[in-house]
Amino acid sequence: MPFRERFLWVCSNRRADDNPRGSCAAKGSEALIEELKRASRTAGQGARVRIMASSCIDHCEHGITAAVMPDGVLLGQLTADDIPALVRGLETAGGVLAESSLAPRQLTAENTSPEALARLRRG
Repeated sequence: MPFRERFLWVCSNRRADDNPRGSCAAKGSEALIEELKRASRTAGQGARVRIMASSCIDHCEHGITAAVMPDGVLLGQLTADDIPALVRGLETAGGVLAESSLAPRQLTAENTSPEALARLRRG
């Protein structure tokens, strides 16, 4: 088995439908994972990139969430429209945040604070 350069864990956690935080699986993460895997294989990344389902990443209130390693990047609000940028970004270290459409989706301490969550729920 080859050693991979990049790993993308996409949350596939499923909570009860009435949970106020929601869940990534209920938001479509399972289908997104399969589409990402297909796109990554098509791009010839099979030996270098591994895309996997993850248990809870603990940010389901931010839409479908993913962790990029070894970059240490958390992304939220992912959709199928993000697949091309994700695949391109996984080519190099730091590449995901170099993608202009993905950089604003990075989850940080500042945009996941209780105040930021309250703004998200109001907006």
